[in-house]
Amino acid sequence: MQDLKDIISLIENSISQDSQNLLTMWWIIKNWFDREVDELRDFINNSNEWLNNYNEKLIDKTSISSLKIKYTTQNGYFIEIPLSQKDKAIDEFRLITTLVNNLRYTTQELDEFNKKISSAESILYKKEYDIFKEVSSQILKSFNEIKSHSNIITKIDFITNLSFVALENNYSKPEITQNQELKIVSWRHPIVEKLEKNFISNELFLDSKNYINIISWPNMWWKSTYLRQNALIILLSHTWSFVPAKSAKIPITDKIFSRIWASDNQVLWSSTFMVEMQEVSNILSNATSKSFVIIDEVWRWTSTYDGMSLAWAILKELNDKIKCKTLLSTHYHELIWESKKLSWVKNFSVAISENDDNIIFLRKVVPGWISRSYWLEVAKLAWLPKNVLDEAKDFLKKFENHKNFSQLSLWNLEVIEHEKIVYKENKALEKLKKIDVNTLTPIEALNILSELKKEA
Repeated sequence: MQDLKDIISLIENSISQDSQNLLTMWWIIKNWFDREVDELRDFINNSNEWLNNYNEKLIDKTSISSLKIKYTTQNGYFIEIPLSQKDKAIDEFRLITTLVNNLRYTTQELDEFNKKISSAESILYKKEYDIFKEVSSQILKSFNEIKSHSNIITKIDFITNLSFVALENNYSKPEITQNQELKIVSWRHPIVEKLEKNFISNELFLDSKNYINIISWPNMWWKSTYLRQNALIILLSHTWSFVPAKSAKIPITDKIFSRIWASDNQVLWSSTFMVEMQEVSNILSNATSKSFVIIDEVWRWTSTYDGMSLAWAILKELNDKIKCKTLLSTHYHELIWESKKLSWVKNFSVAISENDDNIIFLRKVVPGWISRSYWLEVAKLAWLPKNVLDEAKDFLKKFENHKNFSQLSLWNLEVIEHEKIVYKENKALEKLKKIDVNTLTPIEALNILSELKKEA
């Protein structure tokens, strides 16, 4: 900074630290920097003393104890006396205005003071502004040196602040890799954990053979936190920052895309769903195999048929063609079952603890998927009236008891039935594996076959 010593000294000596926001206001320039500014400032500052002395002088002359010198932006300084004291006005008073209860006057001496104080203020404003421009001109002469030093200071500030945050919050150094493995152990959300005393950490693992995770859980607030914290950790890693995790392997990522939440764009006449589709279009058009994508329910504003069709098509495009690392949240079970046809997709869900009366969403992501949407439980947590919840439960039973009312859309009810059958067949297969055929009698074999048939 030695080559900027003169500039630093100039700024420290000339510009007031508590100056006004507007350049046309006074007190931009410090005292003792310019003699003319100091003289004008002294006159203005001492004007109150002159006014007080003049006020006392007029009271003595007129014997009007309530006489006061006042100020308005329209008239400047003037003399005001009560209407009842009109007869005590002296000859040098010149009437300006008559009010309901007061009279306003001026004098030749007061007029001269008004001109002088107004002139002094105008001169001071202009003088301070001219000095400020001159100081600015001197600074601009060293523009290149200032820019060079500011860049260095900015980098130091950036790195030291990242270091402070990492140390204060127990962040770890990420390993940036050239391969496609993304592995984050015990990560947290850097902002939310400041508000949550017991923030629950999670893990994430994606690679070239498993690059899409579908996460199923109730439509609650925490899922967007889960999606965002992964994107934030990848972003932080690419800014040389340590990350809020126990350990992290981060592949070089070219872009991060987020389709989390949307509102309508009234200026462009776009509905919420249109805004979402535009965001998805941007992802599908620009994402590469080195990108990271987080998507939260792009189909919730449509009917089940339309939404599931779009969800499947988007998921298939990400799986078959783009092959980018993707976290996609959903509460549509149909999408989960159908996703088993895709090679690079795995299913996860939020862990849940429940009994007959209560349900707790544990905020821990585990392999597998949840068996239902828990809409009513979420509504209960939001304190919906009990009669509304009871009516919803009764109505839901109609859907569950009648196939014709099933919400399954793109794929019919047989998908669920098939899943149940496969699950039971697996149990039968487990029993078969444990049987020693060589030791069975014909009767035992027939009995076992009968049991397996019932099981199936």
